[in-house]
Order: sequence, then structure tokens, then C-alpha cells
Amino acid sequence: MKHLLFMNNRIRITSVILLSFVFANMPVIAKAQSLQYVMDMVYNNPGEKPFDVKYNDPVFLKSEGYTSTTPPWHINCLITYDNLKKNIVPKGSDARKWIEAHAAEIDKKLDACERAGIDVFPFTDFLVLPKVIWEKYGDSLRLNTKIEKNEEVRGGESKITPDINRPLTQKILRAQIAGIFDRFPQLDGIMLRFGETYLHDTPFHSGSSPVRTIQDHIVFINILREEICVKRNKKLFYRTWDFGNNFHNNGEFYLKVTNAIEPHPNLIFSIKYTQNDFLRMSNFNPSLGKGKHQQIVEAQSAMEAYGKGSHPYYTAGCVINGFPEARYKIDFWAAKRTDNLLPAGSYRGVKDLLPTGLLKGIWTWSSGGGWQGPYLKSTVWKDLNSYVISHWGQNTSKTEEELCYEYAKTIGIEGFNADIFRKIALLSVEAVRKGQCSDYTRNNLWWARDNFFSVEYNKEAVNEIIKNNLSENVLSEKAESVAMWLQIESLSKQLQLDDKNLEEALQVSCSYGRIKYQLTEQMWYLMIQNALRLQSKTYNQIGIQKAIIRYDELWAEWRNLAKSPWCATLYKDTQFLDERKGSIGELVDTLRQLPVIAD
Repeated sequence: MKHLLFMNNRIRITSVILLSFVFANMPVIAKAQSLQYVMDMVYNNPGEKPFDVKYNDPVFLKSEGYTSTTPPWHINCLITYDNLKKNIVPKGSDARKWIEAHAAEIDKKLDACERAGIDVFPFTDFLVLPKVIWEKYGDSLRLNTKIEKNEEVRGGESKITPDINRPLTQKILRAQIAGIFDRFPQLDGIMLRFGETYLHDTPFHSGSSPVRTIQDHIVFINILREEICVKRNKKLFYRTWDFGNNFHNNGEFYLKVTNAIEPHPNLIFSIKYTQNDFLRMSNFNPSLGKGKHQQIVEAQSAMEAYGKGSHPYYTAGCVINGFPEARYKIDFWAAKRTDNLLPAGSYRGVKDLLPTGLLKGIWTWSSGGGWQGPYLKSTVWKDLNSYVISHWGQNTSKTEEELCYEYAKTIGIEGFNADIFRKIALLSVEAVRKGQCSDYTRNNLWWARDNFFSVEYNKEAVNEIIKNNLSENVLSEKAESVAMWLQIESLSKQLQLDDKNLEEALQVSCSYGRIKYQLTEQMWYLMIQNALRLQSKTYNQIGIQKAIIRYDELWAEWRNLAKSPWCATLYKDTQFLDERKGSIGELVDTLRQLPVIAD
């Protein structure tokens, strides 16, 4: 079988109309509606220097029409718990000094938000507590009463698990809530964080999510509702994020929890728009548009699985209207497209939720999510996503197309140049998915994430490709992606902007994406050929040699592109968290050792 990896680079798709179905055939909401909450969060990489971005500035947020911010300030770690026991965090101790110093910094930030007229709902890990409290009361708080030798695993995620059903846990939770609002009375409310708890930036605290079961959630929400919404008349945004087929992903689970909770005007549930993390090959979240409680929708502007804004990836229109693959039902567990079309009337995008009356807000993650790089020199692509989503939230009668052109104008791109900019944005929707994911097999959606490539993560998918004789289909898909990226790059070179720095930044980002996905094409080929080799099946050794040559050429071209002051930092050939084992680099090194065969 002649593989399709080295197709003529002059392949071109003839029109961006191929992608127009992304935004077609969706109902139009004629009546303008401004959502109550238009929120943003800058989520910093755990353990790293915080991002220095304009979205940290409440004056900028106000100018862009945002109503509120959700900063990850670790507000739960900035109180002394004197209301629980006087000097339980001893005065003069390093922990107390850290708490007081960081709390004073938050006072300044709250003052700035108040002056700008921006509400503040900080991202909060309830029952992450000072270590001295765990030492004193841990046996009466924790679910696992036996102390484990390694309670904090790789990545700094705590394994100490509070039991929300224990009386002392509930008492300390109430003390924590009182301590937060007594210390920071300017707060407008809280955005609950649970599901993942990272302690990189909180050296004197530990703890993790206190909920696992439906009953846990009911107990937890009722305490928070009473203390925050009722007693203090503050807002509580309760996030559904977790893992498995539970609160976040399972509409039935969601209803069993929320139907047991009395609605309150200050209680809102926050839900990601996908039945997964911010990933492709996922259904629209089945918890959205259901039940009797207010909801807001979370949308990430620079997805860690798809470049973090280092190259074009326009998701905002799809968040609003629905992703192309979501016209089919996705097999949730395999992240695999089925051949079953969604029934008429099914929700595909956030716009479809408007008639329910439940949608009260939209929440952009303008920066952050994931770990490490790439680190950006230009923020155009993530700014585009943030602008379109947030401004749609301010006026839901506007179309995605209107808002895309609006954003382009704000950065000085108009007329013919704006048409080019929009074509690039639209093409990127499927150029990314077809290069990284597959319509034909199960997907491990994290195999290329942050600035890493993991062969280990993709083994199951590759083995399924071979088992079902799908290699030609999958490699054709990767060739199609490359063709789109070649068109994207060609379009970028037609831009003629007054701002030459912006022109270069856009062109470099398009070349960055083209190189990345040409590399990804080689990776898929090498992963498939290596799996054939290990299964003692016929594989193409000459093809492997050619792919490695092309792989090396592309890395060299990428490193040369990085000389531009506008180029994002590059990916690495290591896998997640910079490990060599299981990485694409390790695989290529192994394949280099195969005997060379003359062509």
C-alpha cells in the first residue's frame, strides 16, 4: 500500500467554504440579550511566575465589557483561622508571615477591582487548610484516616482527602468561609474549585476535594449555600468539574445532585461546554440546559492540547454554534465519532441554551490551563477567542462572523486583510483537529499537549488503527490537515498591514502551525510503522528512513523560525512534564537504529 505521507506539498483546498458548515444551519436568536455574568480568568501555570497579561488589569476588563474576574488568588490560604482557635497558625511563624503578606497584596488587587467596577469571584479550594490544622485535627477530618507516606504526588496534587460528612470537617468549612469574608469583605462571592488541587504555590497548606458521591455534593452545596448565599448574600459559583462519568460529564448525576438543592438567586453552577475537558471529539456537555438552577459556561481561549495560542486555532465560533464533529454523537469513552447524527433540537453550542432561560453567563479562560509552554510573544489568537465569546455574552444577537470582523478591526485589520484573517481563523478549526485527532479511531486527546508529544499516550489508538486496517484513512486525514496549513500559511503571506510587527506575528504563527502539523503527520506515520514492526507485521523501513529525514528537516526549520521575536517557544520531543520515556524523541531514536536500506 502506498502511504500518503509524502503527498505533493502543492495540495491546496480550493475554498474556505469547505468549513462553512461549522456555523451553518443554526437557529438565530433575534432578540438581543446581555448575559448577567461575563467573566474572565487568567490561570497561571502551577509553580511558575504568574502571567503578565492585560487581562490581569481590571481597567482593561471593564473596557472590554467584562463584568467580573475569577482570579486564582488562593484566597482560602490567606486567612489565619483565629476564628477556629486563636493562634492555631502561630504568630511569628513562617506560615503566618506568608499568609499575612499575601493577604496584603490581595487587598491592593481588590481595591483596584472595586475602583474599576469589576466584581471579584476568586477561584477557591475549600478545605485546603494550613498544615498545622491537618497535624492537629487530621484524624477527625480526613477520609483516609491512615496517613499515607506520600500524600502529595507528582505535580504537587494533594492526596489528603477531607470527609465532608464528618462534623469537624463541616465546622472547619464554616470557619473557613467566615474567615474569608471577614478578612476580605469586598469579595462579591466565590468560584468553587475542586476536582484537581495543586499546591505548588501554597507551601504551608494541604488538602483536596471533599466530594466524591452524589450525597457528598448535596451536603457540601447546602453548607456553602447557607453560609455564602443566604447568610452573607454573596454569589457562589459551584463548578461541576471532576473526572470519570460523574458530576461534570453525566447529566443524570448532575440532576440527582442539583434537584436536591433549593434554587437561590446567588447560586449558579459553572460547567465547561464539552462533555470532557476543553477537547475536541467531545459531545456538548449533557448537564447544560438541564434542571432548575442558573448556569454559566466555561470556555478556554488558549487550549493546552492545541497549541495554547502559538498558532491559529479559532474555537470561539464553535463554542457559540457547535463544533463540526458534534453534529454526530461522540462515543464519550473512546472520544470517537459515531455515524449517528444528533437528533433535531439537540444542543450543540452555547447559543442553543438561550431559550432555556438557564444561561446566565459566559466565562473565558483568557490565559492558562495545562503546564509549561508554549509561551507566547503574540496573543492575537487567544485574544480573538476571548473577544468573540465575551462580546457575544454582552449581546447574544450578534453573530460570530460580526464579532470576528469586529475584533480584527480593533487590531487594525480591515477590508481585504480582514477577509484573509477570517479565512485563516476558519480553516484552523479543522486543520488542528484533522492533524491531531481522528474521525476513524479512538482518540487519546492528550497525546500532544502543552509543549510535549507522547507516543505512550497514543498506543491504544495506533493499535486500533492497525487492527481495523485504517492506516490509509488516518494518514489521508493528516495529509488533509497539512494541505489546510499550507493554505493558511499562503493566506498569511498575502496580508498587507500597516502594523508590520502584527503582520510578522501573524505570518510566523501560521508557519509555526504548518511546521507543527507537518511534524505531526510524520509522527503518525512513524507511530503506525513502529507498531507494525513490534507486531511482526509488514512495515515500510524505507518509508521510516524518509520520514525521519523529513522529521529532522522540520525540527531544523522550526528552530530557525524561533529566531523571530514574534515566535512562541517551541515544543519539545519529550512527553508530558518533560519525560523522555514514552516520548516521540525516544521513538525516533529507536527507529534511527534500524538498519539502513537503500531506496
